[in-house]
Amino acid sequence: MREEIGRVGRAAVVFASAVSQDPFLAALRTQEIDWTRITAFHMDEYAGMSGEHPASFRRFLRERLFDHVPVAAFHQLDGEAADAEAECERYAGLLRRAEPCLAIMGIGENGHLAFIDPPVCDFGDPRDVRAVELDDVCRMQQVHDGAFARLEDVPRRALSLTVPFFLRVPRALVFVNGEHKSEAVRAALEGPIAEACPAFTPSRRSGRATGAGAAVAAGRRLRLLGAYARHWKASEPCEASLWGGSRLCTPLALSGPHR
Repeated sequence: MREEIGRVGRAAVVFASAVSQDPFLAALRTQEIDWTRITAFHMDEYAGMSGEHPASFRRFLRERLFDHVPVAAFHQLDGEAADAEAECERYAGLLRRAEPCLAIMGIGENGHLAFIDPPVCDFGDPRDVRAVELDDVCRMQQVHDGAFARLEDVPRRALSLTVPFFLRVPRALVFVNGEHKSEAVRAALEGPIAEACPAFTPSRRSGRATGAGAAVAAGRRLRLLGAYARHWKASEPCEASLWGGSRLCTPLALSGPHR
């Protein structure tokens, strides 16, 4: 973010809203960043949900970051919009004008990115933001994360940024924690490139990027980082940072191309 501000005077960033982001967001608040030059977006929101609901992703980010730092703007998806398609178009327009330089994301238990679950994933989707139906694995993850007490309490629809949009963002920072996500990460790094695993995109696309693999299991952190780096087909160095759960480790310079 500091690099982008120094280069063009501003930066637009897309943030994820999940418990996997908590240590990172807490650390980010302590960094010396000119937040007045940051325009913030988020990845998704439940359809029909108020921004004040305890499970709202807008509220999540306000409480953990934007109530603490003076961003230029935090553009929010209106889950209560009467016309979901029009709201998706409105938000997509904001994204197009801002041209985010960084997406900070996680990977779901079913391999989803944002709320793009495997059943609704479309690598050729012409939309940047869309309304989606949530599958039961995704909905149960929200119970596992403590956002809802029961599966039947989790909404069935949401508004979400799409995979083709994420592919156009120059850099991605990915945080994954918990052994329950190990299969999704393995599929993203080692499995076939398929819409059955939307999360393959930040781990295998071309270009220079920032990647962070937090522990799928504690003993596999460095192994995961190495696997992540091998899938970047870069002609220049690929910068990768490992999130260890308590602090950001020193970035590692990984010379490309990686095989």
